[in-house]
Amino acid sequence: MTWRQIIPTIITLAAMLCGFFSILLALEGHEHYLLSARLIMLAMILDGLDGNLARKIKGTTPFGAELDTYVDMTAFGLAPAILIYQFTLHSYFLWRILMTSSVVLSGMIRLARFKVKDLQRGQSGYSGLPITTSAGWVALFVFLSETKAIEYSFNLNQGPVAAIFLIGVLVMITLQVSKVRYPKPSKRMIMFIPCVIFVLLLFIPGPMIAPKLAIIMLVFGLLYVVVGPFLVPFSKQQTADSNKCKVS
Repeated sequence: MTWRQIIPTIITLAAMLCGFFSILLALEGHEHYLLSARLIMLAMILDGLDGNLARKIKGTTPFGAELDTYVDMTAFGLAPAILIYQFTLHSYFLWRILMTSSVVLSGMIRLARFKVKDLQRGQSGYSGLPITTSAGWVALFVFLSETKAIEYSFNLNQGPVAAIFLIGVLVMITLQVSKVRYPKPSKRMIMFIPCVIFVLLLFIPGPMIAPKLAIIMLVFGLLYVVVGPFLVPFSKQQTADSNKCKVS
């Protein structure tokens, strides 16, 4: 492998480790849920960065594309499911099992179809909601519920907030295996760079900045779920125009 291929691969492996350590921290117990959620969000940024960098420095490889699928399953399929299992529905064991199993199976089906059907690796948009969206939904809700300043307002074990959280998860994992088209947000630097900044700010200790950013990110995530399918034609046109410019 050349240095052009090695650098993006290292970033991909870092994203894998973020997902792996997120799982370990979630299993360690309540005091580690906050960091577990942060690592899912960090894995999301690294997952978008490796592909963008590989294309920028002409370091894309079939190996890197294959490796990326395993990262997605670990960081955005298994890690959020384990957080849900550890964090909520403690009084409803059957629903707890069904919910987490659905998250894992939906993610697996989504990624297998992506690998088989999408030879452009999402550059022209996705068929079905990206798995990172539901993972972000889980991580940010857990982040808010574990933030000391507002933890009493976000009880994911009971009440209306728990219902919103779980209904949101069910809607998103259903959209993952649907044929609804979504644009790829990470390929647009105007969208990707603010996300990088927001996620890094989530690591700042204290009650003031990070929780507010988490709420903003949740709102933007919901907007992407609702509005994203209507932006696909615009995204395709921009891609076509960009390809024409490269050819000329």
